Amino acid sequence: MRTELFRNKIFFYIFLFIVGIDVAASLIQISRPAGSIGIIIFKILKLLVCLLAFVMFFIKTKLNHPVFKIYIYFVGLLFPIFLLFYGLKEFIMYGISVLRIETYFESGFAVLFAFVLLIFYNKFKIEAS
Repeated sequence: MRTELFRNKIFFYIFLFIVGIDVAASLIQISRPAGSIGIIIFKILKLLVCLLAFVMFFIKTKLNHPVFKIYIYFVGLLFPIFLLFYGLKEFIMYGISVLRIETYFESGFAVLFAFVLLIFYNKFKIEAS
């Protein structure tokens, strides 16, 4: 394994574990039916980004850190924010809640967790000179 990506090896293993769990969760979620084509597309994109980020832990390229940033921004921040706004739009426009109340809490927690991960990522990353 390539632990020279980050100054702190503990953060490397924690980040690898988070991405690995996210790959497994994405594989499970892709098999579940969805009500909207937009949700299906986002599930596929999430799986692809997670797989690419997971592979980047094991190969040495100049694209490692940009892929990790894409993972944090898209999977950690944009996808949960999209889900929150989608549920809010459906509730405001149609007066129905298409998502369970737990989904809103999960998405909010995911955004908060992604901000913390982004702060630690920026603190511990080693840029190639």
